[in-house]
Parts: sequence; structure tokens; C-alpha cells
Amino acid sequence: MKAKFVLPLVSCALATALLTSSASAADPQNPYIHRETSGSWTNVEFNDGICHYYYSFNAYDQNTKLNRYGDCSHIVIGPNGQPMRRIAEAPVVVPMR
Repeated sequence: MKAKFVLPLVSCALATALLTSSASAADPQNPYIHRETSGSWTNVEFNDGICHYYYSFNAYDQNTKLNRYGDCSHIVIGPNGQPMRRIAEAPVVVPMR
């Protein structure tokens, strides 16, 4: 029974490690990202030529706005508007006995 749960746990841990260490999330000098914080506002603009989005968050009233243009299917918009690459994960098939 333990063998059935090991693969999904390892797969989830690997996906989490890859998401947090992606080039766009880890590199503050990424030319595609423009981030500003002023008072309670956080504004993020991302434009890689395929996907262009504006993310705005007001911490005072918890108001979040997101405008996307183009094909943003390869990007996951994470916390605070930070872009992360989408990782395709193979489905886990457990044979029935």
C-alpha cells in the first residue's frame, strides 16, 4: 500500500521545487518583469512577447486585479503576481488488483 503513495508524493515535491526555482521567479533582473510597490499597492507587469499581463494588489482593502492579453497558457501567476512556468506532470496510473 505504501508504494502507491510514494510516486505522487515525490512527483509533487519535485514540481514544487521546480516551480520555486524557475528562472522567472528566481531572477530579479528578468527583463520581462516590471514590479513596483508603493505603500499598500503592489503592481506587476509581465510581457514576454507571447503573454502580457498586469497584476495589481491593494493590501489595505485586499483588492486584486488581473488583466491578461495574449496566450498566457505557459505561465502560472503566483503569489504577489510573480510568474512561474507551468510544469506538465504525467498522470499516475496504479494497476488494480
